[in-house]
Amino acid sequence: MKDTIDIEKVYDTHSRRLYNISFRITGNGADAEEIMHDSLLQYWKFRNKEQIRDLPKWLTSICIRKSIDRLRERSRWNDFLEDYEDPALEEAPEEDVAYTVAVILKALCGLPDHYRAIVSLHLFEGFDYQEIAQLTGSKESTVRSLFMRGRKLLAEAIKHIRI
Repeated sequence: MKDTIDIEKVYDTHSRRLYNISFRITGNGADAEEIMHDSLLQYWKFRNKEQIRDLPKWLTSICIRKSIDRLRERSRWNDFLEDYEDPALEEAPEEDVAYTVAVILKALCGLPDHYRAIVSLHLFEGFDYQEIAQLTGSKESTVRSLFMRGRKLLAEAIKHIRI
């Protein structure tokens, strides 16, 4: 019974954040939901085997790695993702904050995978370059360079998006 309560509490506390992280990296709702569940399942499997000191950070790390793995898996078949289109976003009025968020998300989803992951982790999740380098297995200078280019591409994409 305690295990059921424990996993429900972890799910309620962390599922939305994990979904958002994964969605920003993968640009795909179905993938984000699957990765969120996989991350929580990994917690469930290892909860008694590993000493988890900082659960939010541990879950975030698992989620980011799984999201990046999904991008790598997908990139074997496609060089870039097709543009993200959501008909519901087209109805948002310009004055609405939701419109601004929709524009940013649409622009972010249109970035190539490697830029999208790094821009999302730095801007939206607050990871510094060194942390992103550790998570992705890249050099810090590479992460910094990809972020700068990705941020520039994101700014250009935002200028040209019409929702």
